[in-house]
Amino acid sequence: MKSAKKVVLVMCVFFAIITLGNSCKKFDVLNTDPNSITPSVASPDYLMANVLTQSAMWYGNYGSGIFSGAMQQTYQDAFGNTFSGYQWGPESWAGNYSILRDNKLLLQKAQTNDWKFHQGVALTMRAFNFGNIADVWGDAPDSMALNGDQNGSENLYPAFDSQEAIYARVIADLQAAVPLLDGSTTDHPEITGVTMSSDVFYGGDPAKWQKLAYSLLLRYYMRVSSKMDVKANVEAIASKVIADNDGSWVMPLPGADQGTSYQFCSKFNGPSGYNRNKMCGTLTMKLKALKDPRIVIMAEPVVTRSVVDAAKFAPGDNTTLLNVVNGIRYINPAAAAASKFKQFDTATYAQDRPYGAVAASIYSLYDTSARYVGIPISYSNFDFEYNINGTGTQSTSLNDYVSYLRRDIYDNPTGDLLNQKLLTYSEVCFDLAEAALKGWNVNGTAEDWYNKGVQASFDTWKVFSDYQSDVNDYYGCVKDFASYIAQPSVKFNNTLQRIIEQKWIASWQACNEAFMDWRRTGYPTLNVGWASYRGAIPLRFAYDNTELQNNAANGDAAIAKLKPSSYVGTDGNNSSWSKFWLVDGTGKPW
Repeated sequence: MKSAKKVVLVMCVFFAIITLGNSCKKFDVLNTDPNSITPSVASPDYLMANVLTQSAMWYGNYGSGIFSGAMQQTYQDAFGNTFSGYQWGPESWAGNYSILRDNKLLLQKAQTNDWKFHQGVALTMRAFNFGNIADVWGDAPDSMALNGDQNGSENLYPAFDSQEAIYARVIADLQAAVPLLDGSTTDHPEITGVTMSSDVFYGGDPAKWQKLAYSLLLRYYMRVSSKMDVKANVEAIASKVIADNDGSWVMPLPGADQGTSYQFCSKFNGPSGYNRNKMCGTLTMKLKALKDPRIVIMAEPVVTRSVVDAAKFAPGDNTTLLNVVNGIRYINPAAAAASKFKQFDTATYAQDRPYGAVAASIYSLYDTSARYVGIPISYSNFDFEYNINGTGTQSTSLNDYVSYLRRDIYDNPTGDLLNQKLLTYSEVCFDLAEAALKGWNVNGTAEDWYNKGVQASFDTWKVFSDYQSDVNDYYGCVKDFASYIAQPSVKFNNTLQRIIEQKWIASWQACNEAFMDWRRTGYPTLNVGWASYRGAIPLRFAYDNTELQNNAANGDAAIAKLKPSSYVGTDGNNSSWSKFWLVDGTGKPW
């Protein structure tokens, strides 16, 4: 909570300085906008605060939003076509480049002042933001970007650098940031109290920023590991990365307004805006199979449980589908079969409701999981009726037979478990587990790092501390970490699939990296549903029309390099189902 208040304080002080600094101008400058601030007097610390907070909100909102839907952890019913039906349209990167413009000024001022800490932070954030752009769009303006204030058409209409070249610069920026972040706070006189308040992540601690830079290097080395030889690079930094959960890169949410709050809370979205966010059946079924107690911090139990029991119906009755007795809803198996209903099973989902099938040929599904029920991905255009919800409506999205997100955690603007997660210790452990599985020397075995990654996830979500009583109350899960990790379905089995699946579960509410991992490895194994927009999960954001209109020649050149797949439909090359350099030729994920 203290950190969340610090974020609010940074924003308030910033705007107060702008206002007060312009309140005593003489009459000869009345034509100057009193609410704006010029680059020449902008404070590096407040520029840094803006870069950090805006970067975190963009990344965090996508991680708990569209990427969470793509990775089938959460589901949006009723108007959730983009989220759960994969109807991805072009996305604008205007916000990303706006952050990068502020970051450019921060870096320039830091270099002018010879402030090494601020330079290191600026280079790290430049790498992070350009890395995000390359990750989700592919080729993009980089080396010639952010020069719109200079003369020349090449600056007004910048060429698109290749995705490969952007990744090379990301890595170079992070390598350059590392030595600038040497030492402690006392070795950097430029770090003042204002700097510490402006640094909403690490409070002006250069050592933590340096570990972050190394950890981002690890992320991007693993990102390109199927296209480049990075073995020596990973081995060289394996002992320098984030070493515990305290070093994780997260930002508490202040909760002051919609822009600084958990994005789906009802306080700023209304009840229906929150209610349409539910659990996805892909994740709930996986957690059920693993007897995973993390479900208790994710999901709200169903209001009414369902049970299949022929004894609750008259002999020979194959028309009465439901019967509610003492708060339990019983399903008549004979009536269910006659009406083409069956139990949801992830193993047969693609056959029960295949993409593109005639509606009359598919099964309707129910789920008798006793406590936690998720909606199967891309279920239907009436997904608010899932699990035989006869009272469901699109306007309210109410469903007593499906699990919402846990209300006492996620229906709040802010909270102890609500923060924007940009890079966690758990991710670092799983990356090192993957590297060790490849045979690289990373100061531990693949099993060691795998176990540490799973443990870090449980500790992050306080499963066996603050929520132990909820774990004990749930009959469908194990009660302690030793029991969990010892299960044959969880215990490390020397496969990449096991590593990536646990990394996927650990990415709860921060699915950015899970999406990138799935794209390059094909894990976890995911199907699309009958109502999916296309027959496969998309791979990238399509370029926004505004960019293509304003910078047509360079945009068209970038589009021409994309490799269309059989799923592009009428999109042309600029499709979310086209492949770019990172996955082209890998055979992944499909």
